[in-house]
Amino acid sequence: MYTHSRKEGCRASLDYTYKGLRVAFLENDLLRVGILLDKGADVFEFTYKPRDLDFLWQSPIPMQKPFVATSALPEGAFHDYYYGGWQEVLPSAGWASEPYLGTFQGLHGEVSLLPFEASLVEDDPQRVSLRTRVRMYRSPLALERTLTLERGKAALLVHEKLVNESSGEFAIMWGHHPALGAPFLDETCVVRAPAGKVEVHPFHPNGLWQPGGDYDFPNVPNRHTGALEDITRVRSRETKSVDVVFFKELQEGWYTVTNTGKGVGFGMAWDASLFRYLWMWQVYGGHDDYPWYGRTYNIALEPFTSYPPAGIHNAIRNGSALVLQPGQVIETDLAAVAFEQDGISRVRRDGMLET
Repeated sequence: MYTHSRKEGCRASLDYTYKGLRVAFLENDLLRVGILLDKGADVFEFTYKPRDLDFLWQSPIPMQKPFVATSALPEGAFHDYYYGGWQEVLPSAGWASEPYLGTFQGLHGEVSLLPFEASLVEDDPQRVSLRTRVRMYRSPLALERTLTLERGKAALLVHEKLVNESSGEFAIMWGHHPALGAPFLDETCVVRAPAGKVEVHPFHPNGLWQPGGDYDFPNVPNRHTGALEDITRVRSRETKSVDVVFFKELQEGWYTVTNTGKGVGFGMAWDASLFRYLWMWQVYGGHDDYPWYGRTYNIALEPFTSYPPAGIHNAIRNGSALVLQPGQVIETDLAAVAFEQDGISRVRRDGMLET
């Protein structure tokens, strides 16, 4: 990455484009983070520099500018533009065929398809911060997200501010959707999270796990054998399965995914009183219809306010929707980390690890 500025310490650039889309980069001695400003301010790269390892999954659908599709999907455009990476999901998750307050929100809401404003608010060798902003057009919401890297820390720090600009209540499902893939992901990966229960969503006929719950974390019955198995152990591509599951009763908001063969891992931390559930999307080669057609192997571990992935009305019915009051402002912090150490007992929202 060329910049006519610092060559060491923390640095940042807003000078790049890819296929006509604005791209920002943040970098320190341990991480390089790429942000796709013109599409959701998605994090499309999270590279741990000591291993030259990008944790994020890249789908077979290439990153590209918005285009005119052959037909409009009832679910919306999320999948047509989904190249992998890390998206924010707002104001709804999954897809519902019924409108909310007069409009359809589409699969995973609108934020991940919108262009963001961006500016550097801190830029020195010890710390860089990029502030991004968007005002939604189908929802009365404004979102501000500030991404920060500090020298000597393998952690991306995220501060968010969400505002309900309407004069009435507005219900949302809000979450983060980081997908992990090769070369990091393989069957030696293990997930750790302080959860109490697991629920399996009846998502796809190629599911490995028996739909239902609440199962005692982490053991879930195999749909085919009925035997209890550890759902946190990543399976191989040859499993040919695909599932969406929810980890519930979180004692704290954090997880780690460790590749025990490579000795390297990825983790996140968040406020579990806000993002009360952890979704896990497991694609072990078995998503054989649109849009993957059996070509993909990845997982996503997603902190969420709500469940299940079937639109805001279902979240309202099951009591998990987050109902914003008129003019309400929510501010919160998250962290995403890379690590090479064993025995991690906790990931903190300041990006530090405890053993």
